[in-house]
Amino acid sequence: MGAATPPAEPQSLRVSPASSSPDHPASNASTAYLRRRHPATFLCPVARRLRNLCVAASLCLRSAAATSGYTRVRMPTLIDSPGALERYEFDVIVVGGGIAGLAASLTALEAGASVLLIEKAPREHRGGNTRFADAQMRFPHEADEYCARSYSVDEMFEDLMRISGWRANEELVRTLCERAADTVEWLTTLGVEWEPGYPHTAGYRRSPKAGGQGLVDLLFRQVEGRGGTVSYGTAAHDLLVDAHRRVRGVRAATEEGFLDLVARGGVVLACGGFQANPALRVAYLGRFADALILRGSRYNTGEGIMMALAAGAAPAGQWGEYHSAVLDARSPRVECGVTALYNYQMGIFVNREGRRFLDEGEDFRDHTYVKFSKYIVEQAGGTAWCIFDQRAYQREEFARAWRPVGPPYVGETVRELAEAIGVPPANLEETIERFNAAVQPGEYDLDRLDGKRTVGITPPKSNWAMPLDQPPYLAIPVTGGITFTFGGLKCDTRARVLDTSGRPIPGLYAAGELMGEFFYDNYPGATSVIRGAVFGRIAGREAAESAKGAPV
Repeated sequence: MGAATPPAEPQSLRVSPASSSPDHPASNASTAYLRRRHPATFLCPVARRLRNLCVAASLCLRSAAATSGYTRVRMPTLIDSPGALERYEFDVIVVGGGIAGLAASLTALEAGASVLLIEKAPREHRGGNTRFADAQMRFPHEADEYCARSYSVDEMFEDLMRISGWRANEELVRTLCERAADTVEWLTTLGVEWEPGYPHTAGYRRSPKAGGQGLVDLLFRQVEGRGGTVSYGTAAHDLLVDAHRRVRGVRAATEEGFLDLVARGGVVLACGGFQANPALRVAYLGRFADALILRGSRYNTGEGIMMALAAGAAPAGQWGEYHSAVLDARSPRVECGVTALYNYQMGIFVNREGRRFLDEGEDFRDHTYVKFSKYIVEQAGGTAWCIFDQRAYQREEFARAWRPVGPPYVGETVRELAEAIGVPPANLEETIERFNAAVQPGEYDLDRLDGKRTVGITPPKSNWAMPLDQPPYLAIPVTGGITFTFGGLKCDTRARVLDTSGRPIPGLYAAGELMGEFFYDNYPGATSVIRGAVFGRIAGREAAESAKGAPV
């Protein structure tokens, strides 16, 4: 058997050649390389063929069960169970290649661990939701060239808790707020360059100059350059557990078949929520949710959450809610990215009847955009219009805060605009006339809750109310979409996943969007990417430390 011809090398465990040095094994990692390094972990061809038959039989049984209406109760896979083509061992396995997974991988590498990051997407689609984001980050900092607003740890904590209705886990939120600034400095040392974020926000924030795409590209180069292995087209399928219920690794699905990926220190789940899975969206969010525009990655379909629940993890957070944004209604239906209006507080919303339906100045925009977008979807018939005049449009910062996918509709008069957008002209004329008459005098200041409001109309506009009386008038069709889901796994401040008795599941960590207990009903802008980075670092460090005490 020793002289038998080895099988073809699976393509899924080839990493991108960011570093092509022959002296840098991880840069040329492949199944062949891993096979040479760990020959004892691989099966001989005859045993492999027998195992393949087991896999085929298992798949046939599952298919038959599905067609007969039987629903399989998902269970984790016992380590050393048959069904995998080959087996690889690392100190830490990270599932998912967005900001959380990349932060976990880099931190584990810094701690001296060997790391395999598996990414369900092909290389050209890597990066999870981070790839589609501006990746702006809110964190405590003094005012500087990036943001004119100073922000403290306590102010950030108060904002996040208040926006959640004080339902968020205070220990998790406090950890995020206290570690956010240090995490941004860490990203800076890795080469991230910054620029100002959106204007007129509730707290201090910065934006990576290269956006989310540039951020993940930089961090992937860092992972590969530091000796980490990245496997694309490799989807986590089941957690591997032992008889002591410790998570020992992941059974992953590749184009060639199943692989067992064993982690001495632990598995970090960083593969997002279930927002790209229409069946789970409808099951947990409601029947309207199958029609939502998907803003981020099509690969975030919830397997990480479901695998953890099958292993005994406790569900946590608000499973019936999600992150959204006020999007241009002409956006692509899948992976539309940033096509949002973040300056709507400078104008008004009207529904398809030409009537206002919410208080555009209720709070800072980064505390209302998620709430308002869902209101449009669920209460305003799915689409609405955001209307501005030239007073708003000509402001220097206006263009920095909107990303429509097409030009606005324009009208020299309110009636002409109404005809262009298809709302009853008399209604829109009456709406704007009554709104203009209700605007009160006062100082207009978009950087604070200025109290410049309307009086005598319902709904009011509580801040930043200015007459719409300088034509030509502009309108953008708007709707809501889905970015990520709020429901997820119960975790502690060490990023350990907890079971339904409140105990840590040994060897299992989580970071990013699949952590529950952060957001409820609404969302404080620019906190998701920094959350992923903060808890990714914590999870990576914990898993690496665990590997040091693991038996060889």
